Parts: sequence; structure tokens; C-alpha cells
Amino acid sequence: MKKIHKPSGLPSLQALQALDAAARHGSYTAAAAELGLTHGAISHRIRELEQRMKLTLFERQGRLMQPTREAMSLLAVARQALLLLEGAFPAGRETAAGRLVIGVHPALATRWLVPRLGDFAAMHREARLEVRSTAELGDFLTPGVDIAIRYGGGRWPDVQAERLAGERLFPVCAPGYAQRLALRRPADLARCTLLRHAWQPWLPWLQAAEVALAEPDSGLLVSDSSMLIAAAETGEGVALAKARYAAQAIAEGRLQRLFEVSVEDVHGYYAIWPTGRQPDALAGAFLVWLRDQFTLGDGVT
Repeated sequence: MKKIHKPSGLPSLQALQALDAAARHGSYTAAAAELGLTHGAISHRIRELEQRMKLTLFERQGRLMQPTREAMSLLAVARQALLLLEGAFPAGRETAAGRLVIGVHPALATRWLVPRLGDFAAMHREARLEVRSTAELGDFLTPGVDIAIRYGGGRWPDVQAERLAGERLFPVCAPGYAQRLALRRPADLARCTLLRHAWQPWLPWLQAAEVALAEPDSGLLVSDSSMLIAAAETGEGVALAKARYAAQAIAEGRLQRLFEVSVEDVHGYYAIWPTGRQPDALAGAFLVWLRDQFTLGDGVT
């Protein structure tokens, strides 16, 4: 591992924020949406750090920008500094007028929320929007988060939850993969690599499609739906995808839906906020907008 070069002076706070957001999202575009900047501004700030440190901090892997080992070392220090600053000014962050802080899982932020958030921003131009993404189940309502979107069963301690929508699951893969293996009927999955998600078993769909296959116990295993979609896009195998996560990739031809069979997942999407505190006017408007967005759906059955 390369030794991190330490130039004199400190990098800008904005550069550290860009590094943190880009690493969490795996996307300069999503980082830009979270920080209220342009893609070019994020790229410029990352480049500023790379030039100062004389290191490469991100490498493109498919559609994701993955932090390098050197970036992860720098992130550990940068995040500690950012948390210390956030802790020093909590009141200003939580009481700023016209500010809406949204908690969401990184995969849902990148694959669904961020591409739509411009619509809400256009209707509320005075609002200062911040997206805080975390994969930790217990971190969706950290101090300062006004409202969060969570996927699950709907029962969590110390929160009020409103169900927004369910989700349907169906197999997807890269078009070239489907052509190469001549995938025409569900039974053809027997000669495929079935990509696995740690919390989303294949068996309900296999049973609905009347395919005599057991739950796969080999092949790539991931714990993030966005990584699952990315693996399918690059031709690693067939993924059992959430319809909302796969919709854009299907529309753009990066993924192909296989077969007509889909199943309703046991979990759903919920808006959540702390017990005993009603959403303020801006958070309430966002909740109304969320209901509309989920009602529109993605045109899949």
C-alpha cells in the first residue's frame, strides 16, 4: 500500500465533504445531489485532493466510482474530522430554516431517489435539501434527519412509519448474457449463475415460476441491491431484482427482464420519522411528494 503523501496546509472542508459523499454513494452525481452541487464541482474537489495527496482516490468500476485503498485511509481521518465539526454545531444544522435532511439507503438513493429529487427541488426552490445515505439499519434517524425512507417490514422501535408501496421481484441480466445462454423460459436458469442477495432469497420466485431449482448456495453474494444490479449489468449472471431499482437500466437497455413471472416481496417501502414529532411543513410536503412518486410506480407487474 502506498504511503499517503502529506503536503503542508490543509485541504478545504468542501473537498473532504465531496470525498465522503462520493465514497458513500459510489457516484459523483449522487454526491452532487446530496451536497447541492454540480457533477463538475464534485469532480473538481476530488481532483484537488488527488493533486495535493499525489494519489488516485477513485477508480471507475462499471457505473460506480469505487474509492481506492488510499482513499479509504484518507476517509477514516476525514470522516472523523467531519463528525467532530458536526458535533460542534448541532443546533445550526437542525434548526436551519428551509432545510430538509432525508435519510435513505445508498442503493435506493442512487437507483431511485436522486434521479427524481430534482422534481421536488423545482417545486420548492427555497428548500435546502440534504440526502444522508447509510447502509446501517439503525442509522436512518440519526440526529438532524427530518424524514427517512426505509425498506422492511414496517415495525421499528421509536419511529412512526407510513407504508408507501410494495415491491415486485423478477430476474434480470445483461442482454448479451441472455443471448449467449439462449434464455427463453424459466427452466433455462438451471444453466445460469444466479447472483445472490443476502436478504432476498430466490426460492419464492422459483416456486412461482414452477422451476425445480433449490435456493442457490454458490456464486456471488452481495448485501446491497445496487451492487446486485451492477453485477447483472456487467454480465456476471442473473439477478433477482427489485422493479424500482432495475427500471432505468431496463429502459436504457443495460438490463433485460427475463420472463413474465414476478412476485411481491414480503417487505415494502416506508416513510419514517421520530415518534412524538410530526413532520414540519417542508417534510410534510416531501411526504406528499413521496406518496405520489411511489403511486406512479415503474410500469411493471
